[in-house]
Amino acid sequence: MVKMYTTSQPDPVRLEIFKNLYQFIAEQMGIILHNTAASVNIKERLDFSCAIFDASGLLVANAPHIPVHLGSMSESVRSLINAQGYNIKPGSVYLSNNPYNGGTHLPDITAITPVFLERSENIPRPLFFVASRGHQADIGGITPGSMPPHSTTVEEEGIIFDNFLLVAQGEFQEAAVREFLLNHPYPSRNPEQNIADFKAQIAANERGVQELVKMVNQYQLETVNLYMQFVQDNAEESVRRAIDILKDGSFIYEMDSGARIQVAVTIERDNRRA
Repeated sequence: MVKMYTTSQPDPVRLEIFKNLYQFIAEQMGIILHNTAASVNIKERLDFSCAIFDASGLLVANAPHIPVHLGSMSESVRSLINAQGYNIKPGSVYLSNNPYNGGTHLPDITAITPVFLERSENIPRPLFFVASRGHQADIGGITPGSMPPHSTTVEEEGIIFDNFLLVAQGEFQEAAVREFLLNHPYPSRNPEQNIADFKAQIAANERGVQELVKMVNQYQLETVNLYMQFVQDNAEESVRRAIDILKDGSFIYEMDSGARIQVAVTIERDNRRA
């Protein structure tokens, strides 16, 4: 175990070391997912993302995967925390693709794993979360691929997982997830492939859990948590520095239907916000 002393200001060298350690964990998760996934979308197109999150579900670090996944995955994790709270137990994995709770389109399904230091019922809440989001080849709906351009309800787009318990106390809930995939007005066309990709996401998350626990054992929990906050603070300051040099802007685009998309961005210099 490496003895490190807490401080209110990060050491620049350690900040860089920990930033890379967190990112490397997400990269390792991605390697596992790539190697074990079954579908073309994940294995060949690399349409997946992996990241680690703090105890409140805020993003700490991600691998350079798909930006739209990573920008919204934190909301999926926070939705799980808000919905389950102290009911989240060690050995659990949850599935979510609900677009109202941090999802994007329904084929992008997120597997979320809470990280506990030991498998004990006496630990009330997870210390971290890891998550992987993969684009399933099909998740039901009125057209193959689950991206119908003419759907009028979200049900016609496919199956919604809303913090679905995929693994309970270390046991994969295959019967329950298979039933969920098939018991739908527009069921999955290939549940076997769905299940295979879910297992790949579970494996990817497990690598993240193992590496975070290893990091805590080496550097101590207080230091790991502290530098998670420092990494987040540094990321925020980097964005604010970028905002400092921006100017107000606006854009208007007229669609074929005559509808107009209008966007305006105003830079607030005093509080360094857009």
